[in-house]
Amino acid sequence: MTPATLVIELAEKMGLLAASALVAVLFPPLRNRLLGVGRRVDKLAAVGLGLGLSMWGAMLGLHVAGQDINVRAIGILIAAILGGWKAGALTGLAGGLFYALQVDAPTAPWVLVASLVDGALTGLVAERRPLWVQGPRVGLTAVAVQALHLAVVGVGVLALGDPALYVPAWPAHLVKLLVNAAGVTIFVLVTRLVITREEHAVALVAARAAADQASLEALRRRLEPHFLFNALTALRATIRRDPDAARELVTDLADLYRYLLSHPDDATLSAEVAHASAYLAIERVRLGEGRLVVESDVPRGLESMRVPALLLQPLVENAIRHGVSRRSGTGKVRIEARAQGGDLVIRVADAGDGEPVPGAGAGSGIALATLRERLARLFGARASLTLTVHDAGAEATVRLPATGSEPLLAVLEEADDGARI
Repeated sequence: MTPATLVIELAEKMGLLAASALVAVLFPPLRNRLLGVGRRVDKLAAVGLGLGLSMWGAMLGLHVAGQDINVRAIGILIAAILGGWKAGALTGLAGGLFYALQVDAPTAPWVLVASLVDGALTGLVAERRPLWVQGPRVGLTAVAVQALHLAVVGVGVLALGDPALYVPAWPAHLVKLLVNAAGVTIFVLVTRLVITREEHAVALVAARAAADQASLEALRRRLEPHFLFNALTALRATIRRDPDAARELVTDLADLYRYLLSHPDDATLSAEVAHASAYLAIERVRLGEGRLVVESDVPRGLESMRVPALLLQPLVENAIRHGVSRRSGTGKVRIEARAQGGDLVIRVADAGDGEPVPGAGAGSGIALATLRERLARLFGARASLTLTVHDAGAEATVRLPATGSEPLLAVLEEADDGARI
């Protein structure tokens, strides 16, 4: 066999080992062993895989320097790494017996002993020094074990067999040693690569979920001290003047905080509009009679769309603090939603008249920045939040992928049928 042919043959064999590594990751008992967990019975799966690879390696028929070599040790070493020394010894015994039946009588006992050494020794290393069979270091461990393997067979053949058949074949034995080590290394690295990527993906999802939950909790905590005292002050002033309006204010406040404290991470658009309406109703009382007009325009077909919880609250809060409350005259806040190009587009616009009120509504815009970060984590580049400021007010526009049970195409041309609050 020419060197080029040998390289091609080895590349093919290594590819099959990489494929077996992927199968091991997908098969639950073997996956458990790769993760170092699972039941004892899972070790039988490691024995089965190792024995299959050992028998496959015994029949490869590679020819090097005029000698037939086999790579049965790959399966034995893999079984030992996955299952420990007992699994390795059992696989070595079975794989060694399989190959011993194919060689001459003087060599057979030493082949069997060497296979047992491969499995038991590698399993002991895996149990007592697990770092030695992880990553690239597994290649060095395999080389050391295989060197002992060759020594066992060599001593036996030289002592009781025909040295003239064994000694001149040292180049073939060296190739076998390196191929076995490379095969085990490829198996370990491929399995670890796949599992690591899965772990990173899971960790990333968990981190994003935790970050979004933290942002949501920050919005909730931010509204509690900022808004509650103003609402209670407005309620106290309203009780004497208009008891009926005070009762409505209490209802709005209860609805607001019930939603704020107990709602899950997402909600229907109609629930979000109702929550924003409760907020604006309280602000309307606080600002005074005739200071705030609120409109909403959400087609019925869009009401069931799922959106992130507390999506509208920072938008309407921004409209009040940085828009309506900064002017002495009447202000208007309008909430509308439309389906555009397969996306859900929500706009919250504020406009007001009268003279500017010095120092009113000053803020840092943290709420909108936090909301923008939440949208980026949830939807990536598919979502956006923009704020357009003009002389009379501002308009915040949120675009995000539409989700929910209602088809968007049915509402693209739907006439305006929103309700006034």
